Amino acid sequence: MSTPAQNSAVVKAVLSGDTLIVMGAPQNGPPPEKQITLAGILAPRLGRRDGQSKDEPFAWPAREFLRKACVGKGVTFELEEFVASIGKSFGRVYVNGQDLAATIVSAGWAKVKPAVGNNVAKNAYIDELLQLEQVAQAQSLGMWSKEANASALSIRNILLPGDGGYDAKDVLEAFKGQTIPLVIEQFRDGATLRGYLLPSFHWVTIFLSGISCPGFKRAEDPGMPDTAEPFAMEAKYFVESRLLNRDVHVVLEGVDKYNNFYGTIKHPAGNISEELLKVGLSKVVDWSAKFTQDPELLYKAERIAKEKRLRMWQNYVAPARSATIASAAEFVGKVSEVISGDFLVIKDFAVPPMEHRVALSSIRAPKLGRRDEKDEPWAFEAKEFLRTRLIGRKVTVGIDYIRQLPNSTAETERVFASVLEGSNNVAVALVANGLASVMKHRQDDQDRSLYYDDLIQAEAAATRDKKGIHSDKPPPIRHVNDVSTQAALAQAKQMFTFLQRAGRLQGTVQHVVNGARVKVYIPKQSCVISLALAGIRCPSTGRKEGDQGEPYGEEAALFTKEKCLQHDVELEVLAQDKIGTMIGKVWLYKRDLSVLLLQEGLARLTGRDLTNEMEQAELSAQQARLRTWERYDAELEAARAAEAAAEVVEHGSQEMSMVTVVEMLSPVSFYVHAAGVDKQIELLADRLANAKLDSVKSDFSPKIGEACVAKFSADNQWYRAQVEARKGDSFVVVFRDFGNREEVKLKDLRPIPSSVPSFQQIPPQALEYKLAYIKVPSADEDNLAEATAFMQNLLGACEGVLNAKTEFFERSGRHQVTLIDNSTGDNVAALLLRNGLAKLEKRRQDTPGLKDEQERAKNAHMGIWRYGDAVDSDEDDRSFAQDVAQARAKVKGGK
Repeated sequence: MSTPAQNSAVVKAVLSGDTLIVMGAPQNGPPPEKQITLAGILAPRLGRRDGQSKDEPFAWPAREFLRKACVGKGVTFELEEFVASIGKSFGRVYVNGQDLAATIVSAGWAKVKPAVGNNVAKNAYIDELLQLEQVAQAQSLGMWSKEANASALSIRNILLPGDGGYDAKDVLEAFKGQTIPLVIEQFRDGATLRGYLLPSFHWVTIFLSGISCPGFKRAEDPGMPDTAEPFAMEAKYFVESRLLNRDVHVVLEGVDKYNNFYGTIKHPAGNISEELLKVGLSKVVDWSAKFTQDPELLYKAERIAKEKRLRMWQNYVAPARSATIASAAEFVGKVSEVISGDFLVIKDFAVPPMEHRVALSSIRAPKLGRRDEKDEPWAFEAKEFLRTRLIGRKVTVGIDYIRQLPNSTAETERVFASVLEGSNNVAVALVANGLASVMKHRQDDQDRSLYYDDLIQAEAAATRDKKGIHSDKPPPIRHVNDVSTQAALAQAKQMFTFLQRAGRLQGTVQHVVNGARVKVYIPKQSCVISLALAGIRCPSTGRKEGDQGEPYGEEAALFTKEKCLQHDVELEVLAQDKIGTMIGKVWLYKRDLSVLLLQEGLARLTGRDLTNEMEQAELSAQQARLRTWERYDAELEAARAAEAAAEVVEHGSQEMSMVTVVEMLSPVSFYVHAAGVDKQIELLADRLANAKLDSVKSDFSPKIGEACVAKFSADNQWYRAQVEARKGDSFVVVFRDFGNREEVKLKDLRPIPSSVPSFQQIPPQALEYKLAYIKVPSADEDNLAEATAFMQNLLGACEGVLNAKTEFFERSGRHQVTLIDNSTGDNVAALLLRNGLAKLEKRRQDTPGLKDEQERAKNAHMGIWRYGDAVDSDEDDRSFAQDVAQARAKVKGGK
């Protein structure tokens, strides 16, 4: 069945089994579009994505059949009528001359509408379609299938994100690194899309990793269209015309807090992100480019558009610099690290900047020893020669040759180059001072320095003058006392007094541990110390490679590294912690490093050893909401403080009672049994044993928060419990009579039998207690482990039996208590404070009896005070305590 039609178009998208969108040719912008419903047929209706309506049977297979038959293809069409009441245009569409409606009916994916009216041509067309429908029915094709459950199996179960749906982090964990089929249903802009993961039907929103496109600003008036940024429409058309409704694959690479994904779309024709960048319709986003497998590909594609000044880059002005190492034989950069006497790390001035590991061409400097190996003679002097002249300096790098390193796991090739500071060749200067030798190349070996003749002449002069490695005398003997390790604790304590009395000292930063902690070599004392900056704390970095640290931890460490690594600094030692780390100040070119970190919002004050300059620096970062202060809001913090104060209800009881700790949640939080609960526990155990739950079959499927009974893996006995969370086929439950938690399988869960008292009849026997007025900072993992071990030892010694007094309780029911060790009479909170394992809450700084214990630990720099004042990872603004006090006064005044 074929009929020529007058209008030509391309199918942009398929909305259902009988409706599609066609578009014409572009005319100074995105092309015109038309939605057409195929005349004479009716396909099953697709349900709503939000679940308010389900698919009709075979709706999705019908849509997919039509999509695969025509999307992206050229078609001709003719319109028969427009029905204004429903806003639809009906017509016929032809692919390669074949009627689409006839193709769909023949495959069994649509029904034929009855003929209406006396139009002979239309009626004849309907008769032809009916004949095709009868054939499809006879052959049990498509929706006419007679297979069992075919109808039910054709209905999608769409999975949505958010409450009641899936968690994007779980999906990422399940699919990360895999190439997943995807059908794209819509584009919000050139770099944001929505679609279905197949075959699971997860409805996902995906941002293309590493790029951003011009977007659309929502109009203030709902009746007005959105405002498109320059090139937004073109970018959207670019991706829609290539990917909308197409069969593609996606690699999920990250998620955000709104359950949106970051990913890379894979298509047989190429990487759409790369293509967008090449034509100037997008820009690279540095932070999300790290998610991609090949971020360099994106930067290279963007560079092409910049050089051609395409679209978004039409006004781009290239910086006046040499080309980078990736595309030319010369580049300009800054020396960021000297690894040895002939090996440098140089950061170029590209956008974004890139670090290059560069070996000096045609020379060999003495090698530094590894681990317990000794340095070769003059190795230290060669490295120091380069460090003192080049670190932080601008240089020009001319690449002479590149050699492959087939046996190396760290790098596949090594770049050899001539490095010039101004007009001075660094390698020639090294050789001239006898700190490197020149490699002897064969006559036919062209892999050599362009300044090879100069190197030969410099070596001849150094040999003649017996300089350095050519000297008859050995280099000066160096004895460096490294007291920066835990093994050198005793030596570090001996060195502390001497360094403290010495005042300001000259040193060189050898290593950056994190933003606020460095290792410094002090030449005058010939020692290496570990130094923590006094009065501030930076976000922590991951302990191991690949570990995720606190937000801005890596940025703070990088900032300190770029400012200080291998630079000469001034330092002053003020104090020392119990593991031997010195605490003090560092000045870089007469600027306080602490102030620089505070100004950038990469550090926060901790309350000790402060200066007015430091306080002003932090205040300016707060006001500008830089980095760690990006969410800072003084009014909001005050409101939170007032809310926190209102959550506490004073109790005022002075009675002491004996309790037994049955579960420790943290060093300051426990579940306990009050005296006299043994009979209740025995009653519950007998009732559960008599219920013979192992022999009872159950189809029980509990909900979150539902009470139940669960089998405990340690003794295979049943206990009352409450469901806290679900993890796949397992459930996390808390045994409310003992306080412990466990992950159990569904087969080990039952509803509470009628013979067993419910929680309403016999309340949970485990009470939650917390030590009043104190907390253990969560940011210090080492201290948290030490505090945990301390409490485990204390509870073991007293067999968990303590005296308790409730100071107040929270609205949640948790008791804030004072615990007394019966055997010694000691206050447990005071013991933790005395050993520097805990700190007073901000609103309880003046608690009698506990304040003195904390001050003693501070002055002795014990535990959390070893670097100065302890800070939590979520440390509030310094006005928090005052806000709480004001809030409490208002609460009490209103009672």
